[in-house]
Amino acid sequence: MALISPTQPSHRVADPVFDSKAAHLTETLPRNDAFFFGVRVTLYQFCQFLSDSHFGTALRESQYIFPIIESIHVLGLAASVGAIVLLDLRLTGLGIRSATPGQIMSQLKPWYLTGFAAMFVSGVLLFWAEAEKCYRSPTFRWKLLFLLLAGVNALWYERKYVPKMHAWSRTSLLPAGARLIGWFSLTCWTLVIGFGRWTAYGLR
Repeated sequence: MALISPTQPSHRVADPVFDSKAAHLTETLPRNDAFFFGVRVTLYQFCQFLSDSHFGTALRESQYIFPIIESIHVLGLAASVGAIVLLDLRLTGLGIRSATPGQIMSQLKPWYLTGFAAMFVSGVLLFWAEAEKCYRSPTFRWKLLFLLLAGVNALWYERKYVPKMHAWSRTSLLPAGARLIGWFSLTCWTLVIGFGRWTAYGLR
């Protein structure tokens, strides 16, 4: 069964002006073709399929579910990024100096892992509801870019410095690379939050 078929009924009111602009957009943007169930579709068409699906439409038009998911997303972001910022500030030398980075990380790790899981799941649901709008949003792409950079930065820190953290004392000068990772993480997460809020208000 084809994933996208021209005979499928639309779940939105037809808008000739919007449809003509969308058609022009699909011609001018990179195709990003992919195959789903043997059917070749563009990334834009796939995002449009998600938005127009029964599940995406129900999420988007729900009076209570969509705001609840948005609230979970913001709370997950606050829990995960808030914990990460405390560690980053300690790495840069601006944070809590009465504890080592290892102590801070071990105490806050459950918080930022749980928060990130909630943020990820709720973020997927929010994207599903408004995938077509997100695809057309430049700020959403910038958000994803800095989110990816923040993830790569965290993985690099986990691989290179976490095994050495037990040797760092409260008063020792942290390696320059660890301090740089802290600053880079703060920058990335600030931009993720900024572009995320910009995207949310821009989609209204």
